[in-house]
Amino acid sequence: MPIKTTKKVTNKKVVKEETKPAVEAKKEEVKTAEVKKATKPAVEVKKEEVKPAETKKAPAKKATTKKAAKPAVEAKKEEVKSAETKKAPAKKATTKKAAKPAVEVKKEEVKPAEAKKAPAKKATTKKATAKKTTKKATTKKTTTKKVTTKKMTKEEQYAKLSLDTCLDLAKAMSMNVTRDSIIQQLILNPDVKSVSKDLVNKYQLTGKFNFEEDGYDEGLVEVLVSKVYETADIKPQKAEDLQADVDHALNYKFTDVVADGEEYKAQFDTMRKVLMIAQHKDIHDSKNLDEEIGIDVEKFVEEFMNLAYSVLKTWKYEDVDYYEHFIYAVLSQLEDLHDTYRNRIMMDVADLYILHGDYGLGDADYGYILRENQIKDYIYYRYASIYEGVDKDKAKQIANQALQFVDDRFTYYPNIIAVLEG
Repeated sequence: MPIKTTKKVTNKKVVKEETKPAVEAKKEEVKTAEVKKATKPAVEVKKEEVKPAETKKAPAKKATTKKAAKPAVEAKKEEVKSAETKKAPAKKATTKKAAKPAVEVKKEEVKPAEAKKAPAKKATTKKATAKKTTKKATTKKTTTKKVTTKKMTKEEQYAKLSLDTCLDLAKAMSMNVTRDSIIQQLILNPDVKSVSKDLVNKYQLTGKFNFEEDGYDEGLVEVLVSKVYETADIKPQKAEDLQADVDHALNYKFTDVVADGEEYKAQFDTMRKVLMIAQHKDIHDSKNLDEEIGIDVEKFVEEFMNLAYSVLKTWKYEDVDYYEHFIYAVLSQLEDLHDTYRNRIMMDVADLYILHGDYGLGDADYGYILRENQIKDYIYYRYASIYEGVDKDKAKQIANQALQFVDDRFTYYPNIIAVLEG
């Protein structure tokens, strides 16, 4: 700005020396023309400069215009006076030069006004920011309050889980369990806490998982077993409802593989209900159970074992394993029947294992029975005869071993000789 002013002053001096007489001759005309021309650019500039100020802040419009206008007028007066000393040909140059200082003065005047407005803007922004911050802070506090209010205990969270979700979490804990496998365990032992404890011990879950970190722990096992117990038909049935089912079982005649299989399922379910009544009533003698439910329990147990032995020869190995555990649970509950059918059920199960190819387990069961019994003729006969359809050489070998303990005084001696000569 100072450099421009110096150049203009130098030009003005030159003009004064060269054109002084001409200016005096036409003073009035030049003055009028110059005022008009000088005023127009100044006004246009003012409009352009004032518009941004108006857009930014309406209240500051009047103050800015007044402050900017005064210096502009003063500038005009100085310009007119200078123009009086110039020639007519220098009109255009003078007009342009006169307009520039007006613009410069306006810029200088507008800048302070803008500087004053800026702090006000920042202050407003700060207030707005402060309000937003306060709102955010309030929202956060409210959210935290809601979360705290809705927080549930571990037991409450477990209670809201579905059975399928519990089973999925059990898999995540490396438990190889299904709803059916848990039902089977509950049938043998309908106590939820006892079955849960057995599962925790079996899979070594104590202290292995942390609820806060993993979302589950060993406490989930009891929840799972409890949900299975609640949703499955494993509760004791009324005695009168069982009587018709037991009567049907005692009168059933073997027909074919399919029909016998369906009957086995039905009798298994009935026997399960009989067992559960005995467990809940804490009955350990079949005669006492007869009086409780009005059926011949021993006859039903024998019929059930006969049907199972026939059907399970063609079923899967896993079915044999489950039957073994189930029938031993029945005989362990009814102690008088255990003493009567202990050897018979062990041989039945051993035969079924041999027929399904598990010779090691079948042989081990027979070896145990032979060691525990003094009268061995029937046991040897059963043992040898089951191998006749599997391995005849082994069947003859077993019959030959029997002759060390069995002679013609024993009931099943002829049967053992028949296997040996067969």
